[in-house]
Formats: sequence, structure tokens, C-alpha cells
Amino acid sequence: MNSKERVMCALRGVKPDCVPFVETRVDPVLQEALLGKKLQFPDTITHTTQLCNPDLNELIGLDNLQFRFLPPIFAELHASADGLVPTKPLLRTEADVSKMTFPDPNDPALYREAEAVINAHGDRYAVGATLRSGISATHMSFGLEGLSYALVDSPGLVETVFRKYSSWAIAVMKNLKNMGFDFIWTADDMAYKAGPMFSPEMFRGLFKPLMREFAEAVKSHGFLWILHSDGDVSTYIDDLIDIGIDGLHPIEPGAMDIEQLKRDYVGRLCLVGNIDLHYTLTRGTPEEVDAEVKRRIEVIGAGGGYMISSANSLTSYCKVENVWAMINAIKAYRGKGCC
Repeated sequence: MNSKERVMCALRGVKPDCVPFVETRVDPVLQEALLGKKLQFPDTITHTTQLCNPDLNELIGLDNLQFRFLPPIFAELHASADGLVPTKPLLRTEADVSKMTFPDPNDPALYREAEAVINAHGDRYAVGATLRSGISATHMSFGLEGLSYALVDSPGLVETVFRKYSSWAIAVMKNLKNMGFDFIWTADDMAYKAGPMFSPEMFRGLFKPLMREFAEAVKSHGFLWILHSDGDVSTYIDDLIDIGIDGLHPIEPGAMDIEQLKRDYVGRLCLVGNIDLHYTLTRGTPEEVDAEVKRRIEVIGAGGGYMISSANSLTSYCKVENVWAMINAIKAYRGKGCC
């Protein structure tokens, strides 16, 4: 199998030849360290910057090429080494909805870089588009406190904001359909390490129907869907499967037990991630990285239904030697997975 076939098999619940290796993002500084050379990146990393490098895939054995098509967050933003972090939300009332303007989803410039890379490498690698279904963009633009009040006082406003986000993502998807994209990977944070952001009743009453509309668009375009949420989303998993997700990422260590999830959802859900970003990749030893990768492949990869990755993304604060340990361990052990 090539990389594309391997990823698509795993997402469809079919056992691939070995455990796929995927990432949502590899930080530019880390890319340079791994490749051993300076790269050309934009001066400002925006929500629509593409950070995709086929040379890196070739070097480290990554099976996916990932492109980000993220909408603006309507908040004051702080630029950090790993992107833009909302600091002050700008959405409070119905009048603030007029602030919500988006890039033209039909602008060819939005897709130009992706189109060039896919034309050159899309037959070999699985190509994913990182979007937002609406839930995380909504709570970042309201702020969690503001959203909590709005859910009680103005649920219609929350629904309006969510639909504006999801409508933009759906419009983008229409343009991805014929470009060679294989799957959608949504950035949909909806939980903390200690538990979900919203009660099951709130999620099922408001957010689940809105996410189902997004899911119907994903499926109508023939895409498979990985949903990303940090934290403990176990309360929502059955609902998310009912909506139509194919994979769940990143199965954050300390928040969720990936071995229990494997037992509970075997054959129903592709598990993605779980190599610990809080300790193993950032503060652990290469030997600890090797052991963690080996166990994930042997236990979670058994029979298929698993794609290995970091438990979020490969960030600038990962130890380079630990990232190399992860890469080398995947290469050494992944052929023994899926058995």
C-alpha cells in the first residue's frame, strides 16, 4: 500500500498493511530542525497559512499532507510561536454579528498552493483539509464566559454564529471536492482535560443538530471525517459517531484511556493520536518515546482502526531528539501493527 491507501483503509475501518502515521501540523521551526535547512515561510502565520512539506513526508515517513482552511476568529489575537491565540472575544450581542466577515471561499488564491502540491503528490499521500465545523470557533469568538451566558440568554445568537462558521466551511468544501482532497479533519475543541465544556443535554439539544448539518455536507462530498478535540470527550463519543465521524483525535493522555476506547469502539471508530505532548515528546527521554510508540502500535494498532500521531500536533516545544525517537520507533514497529 502507499500512504494514501493506508490512511483511507484505516479511516474506513479496513485493516491497512501497517499503522499509518499522520499529523495535523508540524511547526515550521521543527520542520527546519528535522530537515536541517532553512525554509521559506510567511512572516505571519495566519489561520489560512499552508504549512505542508512533501520533503518532510519523504524524510520522516508521514502518510498525510494537510492543508488548513481555518476561518477568522472574531477576537483579539495574540501571536505565539504556534499560531494565533484568542485573548479578548469580540462577539457579545446580535449587533456584533455584522463583524463576521470571511475570506471569499471561491477565491482561487485560497487553494492555489494546495492545488500545486496535490497535483504533484496527491496520488501518493492522503490529502486532508483542516476546517472547523463551528463549535470551537464559536466558543473562541464568544469566550467561554460569554458563550455560557449566551447559551441561556440568547441561544438563537449562538446558533446564528455557529451557522455562519459552518456555512463558510461548507462553501470551502465545495471547492475541495474536485481538487483531490481525501478527508476532512476538523478542529473542534469541546472539552477540557477534566471533562466536557457542555452538558450532554446542551450538546444534544443545540450543537449536535448543527454539527449534523455540517456532517451531511462532509458526506455528500464523499469525504471521510476526523474530528479533533483536546480533553475528555468520552461523554460525546456515541453522539459523534451517530453524527458520522470516522476518526477521533487526539485521545489526550491523562484525559482519556485509549486502550479502553479501543475495547469499547473496535470496528466503529478509527482512533488517531495519543503520543503524549505534555510529557513524553516534550520532557521525556527518547527511550520513553520509543516505549510509548511501541505499545500504541502493538496494542491499539492490532487489527487496524488506529493511526499514530502526537496528541495534538508536533509543536515548536517538542524536543527534537524525542521527535526523532518517535519517527524512528514508528518506522521500526509499525509494520508489526495491525496484525
